[in-house]
Amino acid sequence: MRKFDPRKAAAAVAVAAAVPVLFAGAAHADTPGTVYFSDGIFNCSIDDAGVVGCDLTSPSNYMSIDLGSGSSDLTVPFPVNEVVIDVPWAPAHPAFDIGTPHTLPGGNPDISTVGHPSGTGATAGVQVSHAGSSCQTGFHGSFSCDAMGHSFTYYEIITAN
Repeated sequence: MRKFDPRKAAAAVAVAAAVPVLFAGAAHADTPGTVYFSDGIFNCSIDDAGVVGCDLTSPSNYMSIDLGSGSSDLTVPFPVNEVVIDVPWAPAHPAFDIGTPHTLPGGNPDISTVGHPSGTGATAGVQVSHAGSSCQTGFHGSFSCDAMGHSFTYYEIITAN
């Protein structure tokens, strides 16, 4: 007859609860679920619909949005805390969610542990791809994301199009 061991039962519950958190950022394009990762000031997520969102750990970053068709850029008149690409008809833009919706409790895993190498030479970096969207590091520490026909790039300022 098997005897109930509360220590083993508690350990099994703890492992079962930890597994989704430990592997949340390790998803690949063919694995369902939101992919979480971080790079520098960005804590980002890409969900199964291809929506990209990034929380900024430093809220003193400004953003410029390219309005296209030869018009001048629109500079957002305040520092941004969150950038999203969430609809195909709008460029990357600031969002105003409460808290940090793209950051896991305890922080996101580094992009180098979630992604794969990309580029060569001066443009070498790491890329994460999921649900048709991607984010990557690159030239001199730049960071960019592409989704739904739009993108944003960070290199001293966030530029969206």
